[in-house]
Amino acid sequence: MKSTSEKREDPDRLAPGTKAKIRNHFCALFSHCIRWELYGKLNPIRSVRQSAVRQRDPDILTLDEVRSILGNIKPLAIRMMVATAAASALRRSEFRGLKWEDLDLDNCWFHCQRGLVGKSVTKMKTRASRKSVEMNPALAVALLGWRGSTLYPQDSDWVFASPYTNGKQPYWPESALKDHVRPAAIAAGITKTIGWHTFRHSLASLLGQQGEDVKVIQELLRHASSKITADVYQQGHTVAKRSALDRVSGIFLIEAKAS
Repeated sequence: MKSTSEKREDPDRLAPGTKAKIRNHFCALFSHCIRWELYGKLNPIRSVRQSAVRQRDPDILTLDEVRSILGNIKPLAIRMMVATAAASALRRSEFRGLKWEDLDLDNCWFHCQRGLVGKSVTKMKTRASRKSVEMNPALAVALLGWRGSTLYPQDSDWVFASPYTNGKQPYWPESALKDHVRPAAIAAGITKTIGWHTFRHSLASLLGQQGEDVKVIQELLRHASSKITADVYQQGHTVAKRSALDRVSGIFLIEAKAS
């Protein structure tokens, strides 16, 4: 049986957009091989169809739901991972790739230098992703407390270093979800589908509901375009949408005619 660190993502659970990117990469690879006469004349991937359209909208957590989940997670390390994901909108690979030297806790900044996918260190995807990002002051205080508690507080240590690997690797995110985060949600009576990206989506939607400018949200999430922020990551809350509709409820009021 494979160890936890050797497990890989189930292809059937990949998002349609991710599958479409994989399909396009393979198509380009075969085209390149054909051009250099390393393969036949027909590209076998061209006939493969993969839609990038979402099968369902992602679930969004309210602020109270995030608080409830945090309150039901016992291990401090996992609780801090969730708090960081929820309050910073860092991607899973980004908060896993954090080292203490990347954090400016005095001035409240994340200086993201790398991502960590499995055991592989990756470069930041885009120019926007490589930008430093502001940190919530309350999160800075919590991370400072966590640094005083962890066994691995040196600048070169992972922020969420796992004692199971003697600090050589951060905690495994899927195991943290399965063993702690999702059970905490169930204990709080939350039935939504929760992954690490749920916290990123939720923060974007929460900020949008509170009227924050889309440009501000874009830069906090480090998207290359504000269109991505508006179209993909923000969802209108039902209460907010009903409130918006109430503003035009007067169109249904018809004055009674005089007899």
